[in-house]
Amino acid sequence: MTEATASLLVVPLANASGDPDKDYFADGLTEHLHSSLTGVRALRVASLGAAAMHQGHASLPALGKELGVDWVVDGSVTRLGGRLRLSVRLQSTTDGGAVWSEQIDRRYDEVLGVLREVTNRVLATVQAQPTPEERTAFETSVTNDVKALDPYLRARSLSAQIRRSSQDLAVQLFGDAIAADPEFALAHAGKAMCHAQLFSYWVSSEDNLRATDTASARGVALAPQIAETHVPRGVALSLNRRPDEAEVEFKRALDLKPNLFVAHYQYARHCRTVGRFAESAAWFESACALRPEDYSAPALLASVYVSLGQPDESRTAQLRALDAAERRLKLYPDDERALYLGAGCLASIGQPGKAREWAKRAVAMEPEDSAVLYNVACVYAQLGLKDSAIDCLEQAIKNGFGHWEWIEHDSDLDALRDHARFKSLMLQKH
Repeated sequence: MTEATASLLVVPLANASGDPDKDYFADGLTEHLHSSLTGVRALRVASLGAAAMHQGHASLPALGKELGVDWVVDGSVTRLGGRLRLSVRLQSTTDGGAVWSEQIDRRYDEVLGVLREVTNRVLATVQAQPTPEERTAFETSVTNDVKALDPYLRARSLSAQIRRSSQDLAVQLFGDAIAADPEFALAHAGKAMCHAQLFSYWVSSEDNLRATDTASARGVALAPQIAETHVPRGVALSLNRRPDEAEVEFKRALDLKPNLFVAHYQYARHCRTVGRFAESAAWFESACALRPEDYSAPALLASVYVSLGQPDESRTAQLRALDAAERRLKLYPDDERALYLGAGCLASIGQPGKAREWAKRAVAMEPEDSAVLYNVACVYAQLGLKDSAIDCLEQAIKNGFGHWEWIEHDSDLDALRDHARFKSLMLQKH
């Protein structure tokens, strides 16, 4: 494997349009730039959330020392009507000086070409040479039809939110992107992941399962050279109880882009689902290393270590997850997922009062959301509130939660397994 010869941080591009509704556009362009650079093995790229985690540094040298990176890319984007202005600079963390900065004014329909120009210039400056396969992947990973780009970026922003309303709207927007460009592989992949989330947490219907399978297969068929198409395919096959085929897809994604967080994270979830806990722990650990600001991976890792009978490792993961959740909530206090996963960690480390408070806050935000109810059930089970836990679990299943394999292997629910109501509930498994 090619060794990284340089390291870099991409600071999220600022939305300079003055319109908060265009934040998704700046965030989407940032993600695309970050994804393109991450796909080059000769370059080590810090996670996108690293800049937010390390706010407060007065200078780039201090930031570079904290994160161990050589270079920083930052800038801003303005979208006004049919025009686009992208201001970008590349700075060295050695002395904080700008190696180059550029303001690019183009028509909006030239945005994809502009992003390729910036990617190529960064790679040339830091002397990180992509392989031919890597160059093909990042140069073909987005649509050539700019009309498909806007709904795709909006959908990407929504699909990152683990709530049903966001997933429903993201499905529609990915569909709009596909209507504009039927060969937009990443839009098919994004749609597949939304249907997978909907199937797992909210509507466990054959329609969602079939849509996950169809959209993910189409994404891989259109762009087998892109790692991001193989991850949803692996998820779809896992949900369809075809674990051996899922394994092939996850490993293909990891071969194509070894540092792709979502590949590590979803493969870890798959291994947990089928009861391969040691492998799950290893992949969750690597996911944590790739994205230290993430709270989901260490929270799930903690429960895997419980299943492995490793309480010390579980506590370490819980503290890591709690720290990340608290950082997240300072920036986004309405993130109910950070609340309910953080509540689980609080329950495990002996802070029952705060755990209940966080769990109640999450339910107050989304009282009918089955993902929230399931995870709050896990919190109550850890706190010994068995009937309250089963009440939440019953309501989650009534509202559509149907990831039965997850229920079977979730150590957070172990306290309920001898309970008559829980046993009766498990008889509903189909």
